[in-house]
Amino acid sequence: MRKAPPPTLEQFAAFQAAWDYFNRTLFEGKLKPCLLNFSRHRGSKGFFCPERWQKDDQVVHEISLNPDLLKCPAEKSMSTLVHEMSHQWQHDLGTPPRRSYHDKEWAGKMKEIGLIPSDTGEPGGKETGQKMDHYIDPDGRFIQAFTKMPPRFKLPWLSGGSEEEDEKEKKTTIKKIKLTCPSCEMPIWIQTADVDRQVSCDDCGEAFVTKDQCKKEAKHEDE
Repeated sequence: MRKAPPPTLEQFAAFQAAWDYFNRTLFEGKLKPCLLNFSRHRGSKGFFCPERWQKDDQVVHEISLNPDLLKCPAEKSMSTLVHEMSHQWQHDLGTPPRRSYHDKEWAGKMKEIGLIPSDTGEPGGKETGQKMDHYIDPDGRFIQAFTKMPPRFKLPWLSGGSEEEDEKEKKTTIKKIKLTCPSCEMPIWIQTADVDRQVSCDDCGEAFVTKDQCKKEAKHEDE
């Protein structure tokens, strides 16, 4: 029985194979070798950094994907790889723009290979700017190449998510409710699960109540 390769080698072999495949099918094999990486940047699906790595006299670019992106359908993560490869194309073969800017030359190349630049990631968005997303042309070259892409080139390992995401999810699942002191109107927030637990105001000694309870008490006083 053939032994499975270590996860690192398996993942990066597929990553390199995907880059090689799209370089050949979408960029005529003209992109220079670069260093592929994974890195979590808040709000970023991936990034391109020119001339980031050095070995002796050789300097190469870096393309990095956010590993949490890999939980999306494969065509989305691979389209992000090609998005960053378009930046590499501009640095290798075009006119590099100012740092992190997406200009008309880059946008033109994106559309040529079947990715439509959009600051919203949807049709109708701006095609140039500092922060840019894209959507896939359903009849474009990218989706045609992706459909023919050998399965072994698709990244096999998927990220389980970052600690930051896990913590954010915990916070969003904990629901809270506002209580108010009926005397001094001091507000506090407690977890919904603790709403039946009596909490008293340190200054007034009155038990905090919900908004509905305040209304009922006020109506009772009016009567």
